[in-house]
Amino acid sequence: MKLESFSTSEKPTRAVVALHGWTGDINSMKPIAKMLNLKKTKWLIPEAPYVSQKKGYSWYFQDDKQKWKCNKSIKIISEIIKLANKKGFLNKDIFILGFSQGASISLEFLIRQNFSLGGVIPIAGFFKFKNKSKDEFNIYSKKTRVLLLHGQKDEIVFPLESEESYTILKSQGYLVSLKLFSTGHKIPLTERRTIQEFIYR
Repeated sequence: MKLESFSTSEKPTRAVVALHGWTGDINSMKPIAKMLNLKKTKWLIPEAPYVSQKKGYSWYFQDDKQKWKCNKSIKIISEIIKLANKKGFLNKDIFILGFSQGASISLEFLIRQNFSLGGVIPIAGFFKFKNKSKDEFNIYSKKTRVLLLHGQKDEIVFPLESEESYTILKSQGYLVSLKLFSTGHKIPLTERRTIQEFIYR
């Protein structure tokens, strides 16, 4: 597992796991972490495990039968949560922030866990596997707050994806909210306060 970490204070009180998008790498989320300017925060920034066909890395891969898999990605995020626990962070003080494909894998990770986190922030994301049964949503994960953010002008991942994610999560009893903003496929500086308030709450 390739992991970058840094803290914004000597005694951080929360941990944020930042997941890059498709074709990103371990350096992709560092500017976002700095832009968000979260106080007393330990940042944990992993690199996705699968080599993308174009460049960089991916959280998903297609097997020989053309089926999408993400087992290694789920395992990596699980290991990071355990690492944060060992560093003294309780689950309620751990957050996941993902962009695009990183947002997608954060959702897939969320619903599978037998525990809840402080929150998950999928930005410009989507559910990769939409046809889910109720059994795929672990009841013990449902106290995790979820903030879905998406640009209304996004032409790479359409905002409808976050709207559908909202409907799916809401129907399963998750504490979910959705905010659309007037940009394309990116994390705008204008939403820094929205993210800060969600995490500080």
